[in-house]
Amino acid sequence: LLEQHSSTRIMNVWGAGAKNSVEELKESVNVLVEEYFVEGELKEAVRCVQELDAPHFGHEVVKRLVYRAVEKGGEALRQALTLLKALLACDAFDHHQLTIGMQRSVMGLPDLCLDVPDAPERLRTLADWLAFENLVSPSFEQAVILKAQERQEDGKNAGADKVQTYAKFIVEEFLVCQSGRDAAKSVTDLADSSKHPELVRRILIVALDKSESERTMIADLISSVCVRCAMEPSEVEAGLEALIKQMGDLVIDVPKIVEYVGRFIAHFLEDRTIPESLLASIPNLAGPKLGPELSKAVGEILSLPLPVTQIKRKVKEIIEEFYVSGDLVEAERSLAELNSKRSGHEAVKRTIVLAMEKKNRERERASVLLSAMTRVYGSEQFFEGFTRVIRSLDDLSLDTPNAPALLANFIARAIVDDVLPPNFISFVPDRLVASERGREVAGSVKTLLEQHSS
Repeated sequence: LLEQHSSTRIMNVWGAGAKNSVEELKESVNVLVEEYFVEGELKEAVRCVQELDAPHFGHEVVKRLVYRAVEKGGEALRQALTLLKALLACDAFDHHQLTIGMQRSVMGLPDLCLDVPDAPERLRTLADWLAFENLVSPSFEQAVILKAQERQEDGKNAGADKVQTYAKFIVEEFLVCQSGRDAAKSVTDLADSSKHPELVRRILIVALDKSESERTMIADLISSVCVRCAMEPSEVEAGLEALIKQMGDLVIDVPKIVEYVGRFIAHFLEDRTIPESLLASIPNLAGPKLGPELSKAVGEILSLPLPVTQIKRKVKEIIEEFYVSGDLVEAERSLAELNSKRSGHEAVKRTIVLAMEKKNRERERASVLLSAMTRVYGSEQFFEGFTRVIRSLDDLSLDTPNAPALLANFIARAIVDDVLPPNFISFVPDRLVASERGREVAGSVKTLLEQHSS
């Protein structure tokens, strides 16, 4: 059963062309890239990529194309740019795949430098051209510089400039991809957890120059990184405290800093990323002038229905209506109309948590609705929703002692319904799986799938 579902999952995620193995796909990509640089036939190269019929494998096409262009240099860089533009124009893959492919290329720069000493300069050139065409974030050029510096320093001693560059790169990458998984990997790549509070401070400072919706997304970014255990809540708290202390210096350039920081604090409190005890520290941290203003601002924001609170309420209404009517199409439409960047993982989590309190009939309908949610929100939000439930098991078990067993049933059902991969548990942060309740969930999922296959 696991092998069967794994095969089906590959086809659903990567496309029909993915019925071939990953190694076969990679070999096909290598061949078409080599032929493109030899023959220079743009239309033929586009046709070959389209025939792969694996749009979610686009990042591998990007990485191989970029690697080969950097190795060859000169006109090959222009050829790579031309092909990437053509592939995006015909929807062979999307900007998300381009961003992931470029990120992988940047991460592999140290290896490229072994054979091509000026690889950083070549990759910077290509990244600059792509940014000029508005195809990737300008932060990629800085990311290349950063990776080159890491190689020169043997990856040691992450300084302030390095953290600042990482902060900008992580923010721009997230605003483009909206991938908490990629953001968590980028934080892990910093390879120095002592710099995490400074990274949080820098990320929030970058957010101060963004729009309201982007500031909310950036706060979500930090919460998502914590959910994936790439950063500790205490590190977020320390970074936020450092920002509050700096408000007096920043207020000249950011007149609305009290409002902005107040919303950050409220957001992290609602997400349970920081403890409520931080509120008592605000007057001392912000100083005698801004301290009272910030405390008042946070109090006013918390007295209002926060966006996440409104989402939870609306999701609950949609789910309760679905339990009564059984109208899946209407439930999907209502969920899609929530139109919030963070509604996906909240909807998934809320559906599971509410169903734990229901009877089997409602839990069955909840499983049906969960399977439909991947069409509304995509696999990234779906995955994070389940991960957030695992992270909340200790609290959930206080009111629902059998919460781990119930969650295991939802996970196993999602795997059988092919909306989670058979090895989903292996993608959950090790720390969550290693906990007592995490081990209980993992063991129950394994048992349930074995029973289903027998």
